[in-house]
Amino acid sequence: MKVTLIGYMGSGKTSIGKILSRELKLDFYDLDAILVEEQKDSIYNIFKKIGENHFREIEHLMVKRFLKTHQKYILSVGGGTPCYHNNMDLLNKFSKTFYLKTQSYILFKRLYKEKETRPLIAHLSKKELFQFIIQHLSKRIFFYEKSYKKIEVTGKSKCQIVQEILKHLYI
Repeated sequence: MKVTLIGYMGSGKTSIGKILSRELKLDFYDLDAILVEEQKDSIYNIFKKIGENHFREIEHLMVKRFLKTHQKYILSVGGGTPCYHNNMDLLNKFSKTFYLKTQSYILFKRLYKEKETRPLIAHLSKKELFQFIIQHLSKRIFFYEKSYKKIEVTGKSKCQIVQEILKHLYI
């Protein structure tokens, strides 16, 4: 079984992925963590040093390599991963993709607390952050909506979200 979790930053992909991997007894992988390990630097620093375009090229190569070399997994990808190159098509071709759909005000509340660790938003004021999320999310939804299933996460516990994903895997 191959499962990929997609969604905007702060949607819970990593935490849901870890729980789901325990339930399914599959290894969990976080593409950002793999990238950090391979590049021996933080996402923030990589963005700063080489820019987003070059970062997205490296990320795309990692997606392709990961999909070729792993047979069973739960994979969490960065919020922008599905939106560049043909990553979303690749993820759909080689795995069941689940979009963790989260309302923008929930994303704002989560991201404001941890914005210093996220390169795209670290420099934004509170007001700018909310506007950024709305605008950015509207551009990315097109790609997220291509997922195998959309899981509305607002108002649900992590366990409820995992159970909903499991239900769709076994239909």
